[in-house]
Amino acid sequence: MLKKITFDEFVRLNRGFDLPDCDIISGKYPVVASTNIKAYHNEYKVEPPVVVTGRSGSLGSVQYITEKCWPLNTSLYAKNYRGNNPRYVYYYLQTMHLEQYNAGAGVPTLNQNHLQRLKITVHSFSEQEKVVEILSAYDDLIDINNKRIKVLEQMAENLYKEWFVRFRFPGHETAEFENGVPKGWKENRLEQFGISLDSGSRPSGGVDDSLEDGMPSLGAEAVNGLGEFDYNNVKLIPFLYYDQMKRGKSTGRDILVYKDGAYIGKTTIFMNGFPYAEFAVNEHVFLLNALKKEYQFYLYFTLHLPEYFALMQNLNRNAAQPGLSKPDMNRIKMVVPNIETVRLFNETIEPILARIFGLALQTRNLTKQRDLLLPRLMSGKLEV
Repeated sequence: MLKKITFDEFVRLNRGFDLPDCDIISGKYPVVASTNIKAYHNEYKVEPPVVVTGRSGSLGSVQYITEKCWPLNTSLYAKNYRGNNPRYVYYYLQTMHLEQYNAGAGVPTLNQNHLQRLKITVHSFSEQEKVVEILSAYDDLIDINNKRIKVLEQMAENLYKEWFVRFRFPGHETAEFENGVPKGWKENRLEQFGISLDSGSRPSGGVDDSLEDGMPSLGAEAVNGLGEFDYNNVKLIPFLYYDQMKRGKSTGRDILVYKDGAYIGKTTIFMNGFPYAEFAVNEHVFLLNALKKEYQFYLYFTLHLPEYFALMQNLNRNAAQPGLSKPDMNRIKMVVPNIETVRLFNETIEPILARIFGLALQTRNLTKQRDLLLPRLMSGKLEV
């Protein structure tokens, strides 16, 4: 049964807490910003469960935190659920598109006064529990997939380090070493090793945010952990523009390198149709591929090492706008194993990576199904 109430009768939101950057120190409690977890602190302000949304800057995103946390001053958190199911409140706020209640002339700011007076329609408490049961089943599966991906990613990284950092690859017991590396392995610059390296572009005047059909154009925000991708607010470019692009198109199994900005040198790899079967990158990302295809996975895990990230950070030549150039990338040196060892590595690592991206695509489908159900359940179009 649905009932009409004011938003303030549904939930009371409070401003988050000030925490200067200098006070963010290593700890176990999440420091929650408007759209994500910014850091971890050794103190907390709010007991779980905590529903958090943006107060200023980024509006519209809603988070559900199941542990003690510190909501930042850029966020609003649910101080009083008014007897409603906290997770139902979380789901309901997602359907409200809170960004439409912006009251800021410069920096977007959520207009709480207007929000509190809004008339809304919500389920009775018993029905709220049924709605939560349906939607949380999807979220629980998504959470399980994400945890499995993290375990598989750690397994893959450990395997790489065992073979190519500690040199405990198959047959290492009888291998001869020269200058600290197995005999027959050599050190090459990337240009000697052989790579293709290109960034993409965007249409003149930038991306048209009103475009509803087109080719995904990915930027630096796409460079995250294995199997991680935020499908919200993906930019599209016209198919005609994509067809005319000479560079920056996915080959189906690409390493992406964060080319300029604060996190230059961050890397990830996409494959098996994740996140899209076809996509392009913009000018802030390098697409990197080994010309000898067998070395692609080895190349990714090598560049993903912390010491290579630090190296690429130090290659920046522009103090005002940090960035990597193609000549800088080409001069990076790495040890190149023999092809036989790399092929053996691929036999083990490729099934792990395939499982990671299979789970990531499964998560994408679960998310789409949940997001289709969400507004229909909340509006009462689907009975519970």
